Amino acid sequence: MSAPPGTALLLASRWSSPENRRREGLRAAHAQDQDTLIDLMTTYLRLKSSRKGRTSALTLKAYAESVRQFLAFTGPPEAPSRALNQLSAEDFEVWLLQMQEAGLKPGTVKRHLYGVRNLMKALVWANVLRSDPSAGVSPPADPTPAHAKKRALTQAQMRALLALPATLHPQDGVRASRDTLLLALGGTLGLRAAEIVGLDVTDVDFAGGALTVRGKGGKTRVVPLPAGVRTLLERWLLARRTVGGAGTALLVSLSRANAGKRLSTDGARFIAHAYYRHLGLPPELWGLHTLRRTAGTHLYRATRDLHVVADLLGHASVSTSAIYAKMDVDVRREAVERVERLRAGEE
Repeated sequence: MSAPPGTALLLASRWSSPENRRREGLRAAHAQDQDTLIDLMTTYLRLKSSRKGRTSALTLKAYAESVRQFLAFTGPPEAPSRALNQLSAEDFEVWLLQMQEAGLKPGTVKRHLYGVRNLMKALVWANVLRSDPSAGVSPPADPTPAHAKKRALTQAQMRALLALPATLHPQDGVRASRDTLLLALGGTLGLRAAEIVGLDVTDVDFAGGALTVRGKGGKTRVVPLPAGVRTLLERWLLARRTVGGAGTALLVSLSRANAGKRLSTDGARFIAHAYYRHLGLPPELWGLHTLRRTAGTHLYRATRDLHVVADLLGHASVSTSAIYAKMDVDVRREAVERVERLRAGEE
């Protein structure tokens, strides 16, 4: 019986046995070899973390960048000021302080710490370290609540955003239809960036009026198609036929170099950013996740049901969806206004 995909590569890797792990890990730690250390961390996450092989490429990319940042802090490989096998909690605390003094936001500092903590765990797994020196280090507290930092677009802004592709590309219906669909998949259905670009044509079920979405952790959910998104899908699938080389991907690149290939998350982000910029939105709202936050907030406003929001967005817990209730300013305004009406005997 043949091995599952990736198994052969794993068994042949430098991390396949405790002896190899320790030998290669010691060498990489001594040389501050960032590529090998990142490879060790990646292997550890895919084998030993709670998500194992379901760890997303975006997460691995973010953690790799955190490791690079930390190795820059420890000093050049030929003469590091802090050796990886001699780190203390204070070294991590100094690093966190430096990042804060450099102006990094608490959330970014926290992400970097968690990324490097996975490297420390991987070095323990490789028997290079006896324990994780960062284990007792806490990231800086963020005084700003999440719902105050992560704003959503208003209904008016979302309508204006969806109208932009056709306005800016009146002679390019293919681009306009693709870009409008991309914005709607995020801003109306609440799909994550990876979920949007991961869609295949076969995931669209017009007869059943639904879209099959492969979400975080390999979980699949079925999202109903409202009439507006269905129309955008039909329009794009017609336009897509004119794109040469298109394979199974629903959304494809239209650039000369990658025409017909699956649109990447970076490509989708670049497209969205161009429309955000044209609409005059501040840079802190330019992320693709802004569309998902917008969908979540508007879904909660329409239903007042966090269970429905959690189900549609693919949240494992209703508590994750609770932020959308906090982000809906109108909900709070209606609550205090109703208190006044009750006090005045109007209800």
